[in-house]
Amino acid sequence: MKKTIIGLFAVLMLVSMTGCKNGVSGGENNAAYKAGDTALAKIKIGTAEYDNTAEVYVTGKNGATITGKTNTDNDAGVFIQGRTVTLSPFIMSKYEVTQELYKAVMTGNSDGVNAEPFYCKADSNDYKVLLTGEEQKYRAAEGMTWYDAVYFCNALSEKTGLTKAYTITSIYVNNNGNITSATVELVANANGYRLPTEAEWEFAARGGDPTKPAWDYTFSGAPKSNGSSFTDSKNTGLDAVGWYWYNTKNTTTSDETPSSGEAGYGTHHVGKKTANALGIFDMSGNVWEWCYDWFDSISTGSETDPIGSASGMSRVRRGGGWDYIAYECSVAYRGYYSPSLPFVLHGLRVVRSA
Repeated sequence: MKKTIIGLFAVLMLVSMTGCKNGVSGGENNAAYKAGDTALAKIKIGTAEYDNTAEVYVTGKNGATITGKTNTDNDAGVFIQGRTVTLSPFIMSKYEVTQELYKAVMTGNSDGVNAEPFYCKADSNDYKVLLTGEEQKYRAAEGMTWYDAVYFCNALSEKTGLTKAYTITSIYVNNNGNITSATVELVANANGYRLPTEAEWEFAARGGDPTKPAWDYTFSGAPKSNGSSFTDSKNTGLDAVGWYWYNTKNTTTSDETPSSGEAGYGTHHVGKKTANALGIFDMSGNVWEWCYDWFDSISTGSETDPIGSASGMSRVRRGGGWDYIAYECSVAYRGYYSPSLPFVLHGLRVVRSA
């Protein structure tokens, strides 16, 4: 498999993206915006508008600087003691990308990439049964490789009039329509959609303000339950904000878990749980979310818009999923996976520079 190659100027990309004018309407050129403000109400492609696609500013217009510290109720994550991270202003989708949006963006692409790689389809014997009140089209999209995810970001940028954030060449598509290898380079100064860096993802998941109590919550938008440990498999603190193995059937934690083909066995309709402090949903549980970075250890020191190592074997995934334990759904748990392999619990959410 060909390794993903980061271009010579990729390190400069995120540093220099502040202040780019965006072709997507919705208020992103408002100099007075603050973290949590709506940047876009709905994504529009042609004449069609898509629900569950709203976007928010994650920082104010000056970005954010985070001084790492010791975590008492969580893993260290990326904001470790002895590390200072500065992030340029960026916008993030409030929701994980839905099946409806993914299909709309990917249908008819010129490379033959599968527009519906989802395992959790209406005609699937294992994953077809939804909980009451959920709709198939609003289930989190999943089943894409990391390469599929960056390809989707470019396709979404193209369809919304933005500059693509990646140059993707040497694409290899397997018989199932998944991209299993490609050469991917970040594009400097692009204003288009992209995967969040791991630091951007965790900053947003923690609520975007290191001075607030929510920053130290075990889950995105909620603390662990009283008397529990952040390493516990079950944790009722997660019930309000995320889907995981012990609440995916009944919405609240219990010993009752679904079997294949039963309601709750599979992904959920996005945004059904409570949002975090920034108004962002499902950053703990439902599906793992691909990040840009190669997985590697985190070092101390000062960095601006870090994008991770130049190469590696696995890409970062964050947030846990409906088939995982509470511990793995915490805001600081660092997951990883091969970028060439699809998985029923791998989804994405998108960001763009403000």
